[in-house]
Parts: sequence; structure tokens; C-alpha cells
Amino acid sequence: MANPRPSVHWRDVERYWVLPSTARPQLLIPKGNRVVTAAALLSYRALRPRKIRMGRSGLGWAASCGLPPSVGTLTVQVKSAATNPVALPLAEISRNIGAGPLAAAIGIRLGDNRKPTLQLFDAKGGAVGYAKLAWNDSSSGFIRTEQKALASLSGGSEHMRVPELAGTGTWDGYPYLISTPLPSNVQAVRGAVGKPTAQEMFSLCGVTRHGTVGGTAHFSALSQRLESLPEYSDGSGGKLAAATKRVERLLRTRNAILPVSARWHGDMVPWNMAREPSGVLWCWDWETAEPDAVAGLDAWHWAVSVRRESRGSFNSDDWHAAARDVQPYLQAAAIPRSAWADLSAVYALVVAERAWTLASANGSWDSSWLSPENLIGILDTAARALD
Repeated sequence: MANPRPSVHWRDVERYWVLPSTARPQLLIPKGNRVVTAAALLSYRALRPRKIRMGRSGLGWAASCGLPPSVGTLTVQVKSAATNPVALPLAEISRNIGAGPLAAAIGIRLGDNRKPTLQLFDAKGGAVGYAKLAWNDSSSGFIRTEQKALASLSGGSEHMRVPELAGTGTWDGYPYLISTPLPSNVQAVRGAVGKPTAQEMFSLCGVTRHGTVGGTAHFSALSQRLESLPEYSDGSGGKLAAATKRVERLLRTRNAILPVSARWHGDMVPWNMAREPSGVLWCWDWETAEPDAVAGLDAWHWAVSVRRESRGSFNSDDWHAAARDVQPYLQAAAIPRSAWADLSAVYALVVAERAWTLASANGSWDSSWLSPENLIGILDTAARALD
């Protein structure tokens, strides 16, 4: 409840500051203990864009002096007469890892792939970890994928570190996971902080075999997902569906042999990576990882995402620029130049499938970062390179 009035019939169990306001909620910060409030605002500032970093710094130092960081509050309450209320998510997470009562900073996400995400703190303001909770069938799949990935990666390698799995469980019938915290001094991989090298990018997604595109588990699953999408939801009167089928048909006809990775991360982007001052690279958010995929998909995703972030949009011209950006990674992975078109076509199908899936689930393309027309242009570019 936002800004609740006192009532003898209800008791508070969690209290938050709402930033920047209850009219435009973007972040919930724990309220009560000024040390924890300040820590929630000041921790991991180097991961934020400059404007947000400066804003959080000012609010954090104000909170450490006892000043309110916002005028808006949100309170979670239970009935005063309840003798055995159901444990709320934060209490369940605290019980799971045996860390005592925890506080959480909670990002309010309104995007297509939204789910509750909690940055966890102890009573002294120390970072305890990070929790993600599913709330429907779609988000449950993402949570289970990340649980499996973190368990198998066991903290990563010397070239790329990964948060460890600290706990798993279910709440209200849906899964959740808890991962260990990042080092406190990590910096976002932007600007002067070096982008991932080819050695780092492939360190946890190394080549394990060579095989045809159609023979990979990833391409098989991708094809099934595309096949299951309803054509009426493609936003273009069936033209997008026809474009994806054309690219898929050309890939199967060419039947090119490429290096195949044990897995691909699925969302290797600047906002899912950070470096320690020593240079150690960290990578998180493995919820879209998939096994047995053609090598180089993460490099393509990185190149596209960097251009998308810097421009605020993406179109077929950006696709050509990303193709140039990705070449050093493909050369380092010994991907034959003759197969570069096949790799880019697979990634084009990935982009189309993800955008189309979310638009279909939402019933609209309004919030998609790519329009059906732009997707068709990218797919047509990929198809011409295959012909």
C-alpha cells in the first residue's frame, strides 16, 4: 500500500521508499534502518549510467544522514489478527539462506520480460546476494534455466567469473533463485572499461565439436519455437512468418558445418557484465542460456546490443555495422569466413523469435525494440547473404 494511514487492523512487515515517486515508481529502497537505506542507494553505483550514478550518490549520502530519499512510501502489511500468515517472498528468501532478516532493493520493471528482482542486504548494509522470482509459466522457464546454468558453471573460470548459486526454492508455486553478490568495486563494461576479449567471451562457451547448423540442439529448439508462434500475431499479415521460414529453409539447404559451443549465454550485453579494477570480468543473468549452439552467437548479440544501446534504436543499417563489429570475434574462434552468413542468419532468427514471442504474449508490438518491418528487413538481408 502506498503511503498508508495507521490502522489497528493491519501491521507493517516491510516498508520501502518509492523512487522517484509513487506516480513514477522505478525502484523500491528499504525504509527504516538508515544504514541499509544508504547502502541500497550507494552500492554498485559504478554499474549505473553517469546520471543515475550521480543521483543515487546524492540520495545515498542524504539517507545516511537520516534524510528521506523520497516523499513516497510503500508498505507491505498483514492483518493484525493473523496468527500464522503466509511467509512473504523476502521472508522466504531469508529463511532459505539462513541469513537472518534481510532487506531488499527492488527494481520495478515494466518491460516484456519482467519479473521480481531483489538486491539483498543484511542489517549492517552488507550485500548478501541477488534474488529472482518467477510469477508465471514464462518467467518460471527463465528461472529454471538460470538455476541450471549457475549450478553447472560453479563460479565460472579465470577468464570470466559468474555469481554462484546460493539457494533455490518455490514461492506460491513458482521457482526462485538466489545468487551470490558481485564484488563491491565492479565497474560497468562501458567507455574506458574494456569490452570482453574473444578469450573471455568464449571461455565459458567454448567450442566442443563441429557440426551442421540444423544438427545443433539450439537450432532445433529455435525452429520449434518459431513453428509454434501464431502467424496472425506477427504484426505484418504473415510477411514476418514467411521471412523466417525462408531463412530457415536456406540454412537447412546449405547445411554448413560450423564450430559448435557447449552453450551460449543468450544475453551477453554491457548491462550484464562488469569488471573489477584488476580487470577480472564478471557475467551474470544466464536465464536465456541454451546448450549446443553454433559458436559466435554471443558475439553477435554483444555487437547488436552495444549498437542498440548507443543509438537507442536498431534497424537494418545497424545490422550491417554490427556484422563488421563481430568479425574479430569470429576470426578468433576460427569460424570459417564461408560460414559467417550462416551464423548471422541463425542470429537473425533468434532476434525475430524473441521479439515475435514477446509481442504475441503482449498482444501488441508497441513495446518491442524492433518493428515487424525492421525484422523483415534484417531477415531479408540474412537471406540474400545465404543465396
